[in-house]
Amino acid sequence: MLFFLRKVRKALLTKNRFSTYLLYAIGEIILVVIGILIAVSINDWNEAQKEARQEIVILKNLNDDLKYNLLELRRVYAEDSLQVVDNRRLLAFMQDPQAAYHDSLQTYFGQISRYDVFSPRRMAYEALKSKSLDLIHNEELRSDIIRLYDEQYPLNTLMLDLRKDIHINSMTLANKRFLTLNEVNRTVPTNFEKLRTDHEFINNLSYIAAEGANFVSHLYKMRAQTVVVQEKIRQELQKLSR
Repeated sequence: MLFFLRKVRKALLTKNRFSTYLLYAIGEIILVVIGILIAVSINDWNEAQKEARQEIVILKNLNDDLKYNLLELRRVYAEDSLQVVDNRRLLAFMQDPQAAYHDSLQTYFGQISRYDVFSPRRMAYEALKSKSLDLIHNEELRSDIIRLYDEQYPLNTLMLDLRKDIHINSMTLANKRFLTLNEVNRTVPTNFEKLRTDHEFINNLSYIAAEGANFVSHLYKMRAQTVVVQEKIRQELQKLSR
């Protein structure tokens, strides 16, 4: 093709048909520009297809991570909710002057400040950040993902730090009043009757029950937001797969 064009150009110059040659040269330039634009368009299309495939992979991985997070949130929420109920029952029991000690209280006493841990899986999100958050083209979805991982989930770390402090303080108080049995979560008071009127212990139990309810509420909000983001990811995957 290039040989043919050079031959035509040479023939026009040889015949001294400059105006015709000028038109030919302009046409040749136009053809070159069109060729470049086509090449650029093909390259852009290939890049767009590559990004689209990457976006689908990232969204699928995010969806898998959120499935795991939801299972963990449901588990921790259920266990922490039960712990709040148990602490409230124990508090009511200790404040009832007619209630008598029985062995089933050993578990209640042993688990007053115990708690479970939710650690969100973040692998897919960190992979997304390492590439580019703009890989998620749906702006609303991208914002929701960022809020979940960079705002909501980090609050869980603060919550766990507070729960750890509460547990340590509670154990310091409990070590002066309880004897641990063969199982670490079963303890007996060294003096039950004295414990009933121990305002420091009762106040601590009341505080743990109240804070426990706050922690459960936070877990509920995290779970609800995770469900919303996962559903939006599922809808986006359906749209991109069409």
